[in-house]
Amino acid sequence: MSKDMDNDEPFVYRLNDNGTGPSLLVKVCAERGWRIYQASPGEEKWNLWWRSSAFPATCYKTLEDWQFMNHIPKGGSICRKDSLSRLLRCMRRIYGPIYDFSPPCFHLPLEYAKLVSEFSKLRRCDEGANVVWIHKPVAQSQGRGIFLFRSICELRCGTSAVVQRYIERPLLMAGYKFDLRLYVCVPGYRPLTAYMYAEGLARFGTDKYTLSDIHNPYRHLTNSSLNKTGPRYSECKERIGSGCKWTLKQVRRALIGRWGAVEWLVWQKIRALVTLTLLAQAAGTPPTRNCFEFYGFDVNLSPALQADCEADVTVKQPMLHELFDLLGLPMRHTGLSYLQGPPTPHIMSCSSEDESGASSTGSRSSSGHKRGGRSQRRRRAMPLNCVTLQPPVAEKYNDVSTNNLSQLNSYKSSSDISERLDSQSATSIASPPEPVDETWRGGYATAASRRRMMNACMWGNGVRWDKGVNRVGQWIRIYPHMHSNDEQLSFEDVRESVAHVSKLLRAAREVTRECRNVKSRDSTRDAVFEDSLRKKLAYGPHFEVWLPPF
Repeated sequence: MSKDMDNDEPFVYRLNDNGTGPSLLVKVCAERGWRIYQASPGEEKWNLWWRSSAFPATCYKTLEDWQFMNHIPKGGSICRKDSLSRLLRCMRRIYGPIYDFSPPCFHLPLEYAKLVSEFSKLRRCDEGANVVWIHKPVAQSQGRGIFLFRSICELRCGTSAVVQRYIERPLLMAGYKFDLRLYVCVPGYRPLTAYMYAEGLARFGTDKYTLSDIHNPYRHLTNSSLNKTGPRYSECKERIGSGCKWTLKQVRRALIGRWGAVEWLVWQKIRALVTLTLLAQAAGTPPTRNCFEFYGFDVNLSPALQADCEADVTVKQPMLHELFDLLGLPMRHTGLSYLQGPPTPHIMSCSSEDESGASSTGSRSSSGHKRGGRSQRRRRAMPLNCVTLQPPVAEKYNDVSTNNLSQLNSYKSSSDISERLDSQSATSIASPPEPVDETWRGGYATAASRRRMMNACMWGNGVRWDKGVNRVGQWIRIYPHMHSNDEQLSFEDVRESVAHVSKLLRAAREVTRECRNVKSRDSTRDAVFEDSLRKKLAYGPHFEVWLPPF
């Protein structure tokens, strides 16, 4: 690996392995004054490597402080249909109904017998013969290989696939089926830090939805790569217009008149759904620094960054600029003195604590030795054999006695923990106790594990993600909901994280009931709802409510 690049050199970005990439990404990089990577023998002078597929494990071992990559090791487990369904099934078994947002899934060919048994059970019912099922290959995208069927005889099982019961009554817009494409950035899973962009896309089918014609993909599949080849793509369709995409802003304006206060609750449920999906793979993802994931939800490891229509440019171009601002990547230069992260807010709470992140590091350590030597790179490298471990429940409450501590840890359901969270103030969180040795005992992290997580939270450009900003532009932090007031790294197991999401959902439902008579349909109404939610959660003014623009 080459030595640190000089401060007066331009920021260098690298695309895939062949130097080609999506048009909007190239345009945004050029607007920021960045230079495309020109490979030369023995030279690795690049700052950002953007790859459509996952990186080999060896790439993470040699990352310098001034280099960044757009994938996290094992961060793509939720992007395969089969592994996502297994993770959600496991989480549903542990945490119960809060994970009931996805229909039951059958993995083929492994669970073919179970699928046949379910078919037989439904056929004994009156409506069983009319049930529609959907078949999806596990490792394909853009709608390839997806089809609907009613009879088991129609099922073609040539490759690994998943089968689910089709949602027969989806939400329609002027008779057209649509889905949402949301953009999520995860700078790290240990601890989980996630941001979601406020603007996004709605993708429409180009033929009106009906169950009388289940073999017409333009009625049932909303993938834009498929529908832009449809015969009615360019027509001016009722309310939808030409093409097949809207922005979330357009969707929100259409829904708010139909749903009223419930529309606000739907977006909070979407926020919770995204967080719960990320938590499903959090425990199996190792701590790494200078890496991030950029997802398209429903979960795509490499969402399209081309400009097929005006809506794409409206959403994606500012989204990419603000993504790089969020990550602390500079407009031009490469030196670490220029790699400053986004401003860290001064968090005002009952104790008025300052949550400033650590400052940017220089190219040399305090001892005068050059950074990035072999031993130091080995210490911050990704562990090749990662063990799925649960970090401890480290945020304990001041008024919980030692005798009650074991009782708190013994709760089995997220609702039990949520009830305990509801009874505590957000400002009464104490510092986590120091572990006494270097082992994992009873699911609790050792000092070595904590150091690895702390190292992963502190990027080479000085951004500390366990104290990440609330928002940059339209990138809004959706988890954690609030940071603790102490300067120690907050360790939280998945169980407690699920409990926080459950608490948010319950509070959002209560706010919707209490404020359902608010008549205004603009940002004034949103402000009333947001203020009520903050008060109910006792999170203070720095808690960000995720909502699409209006």
